Amino acid sequence: MLARSQALRSALARSRPRKSGGGFGSPRDHEPLWIEKWNKDTRQGKDSLDWAFRAFNATGIYEVFLKSSPRFYGFIVGGGMLGSYYWSRMWDHAWNHINQGKLYAHVPYVYPAPEED
Repeated sequence: MLARSQALRSALARSRPRKSGGGFGSPRDHEPLWIEKWNKDTRQGKDSLDWAFRAFNATGIYEVFLKSSPRFYGFIVGGGMLGSYYWSRMWDHAWNHINQGKLYAHVPYVYPAPEED
């Protein structure tokens, strides 16, 4: 019994938080130096598409539509429906423009001459 309580006391003594407040896994624990250097090195201003990233971030699309899963799926479904409708209308218009005067819809209807009995 004494051995058990002694083992329990020593285990509890080892599991107490440190007074310094910087143990492994604590919020004050630092990453290794190479990770801290890597995190400080950002691509901001260095990338060839930096202008596109800035333009996308300025729209606020991510904060409004893409940050939340239900809003993301709604955006994808709604955007897919609208996008496919207007994509189809665009190609219909292009086909109509290219074949102007050659389609049945472009032929003017002329009434036949009345028949004489």
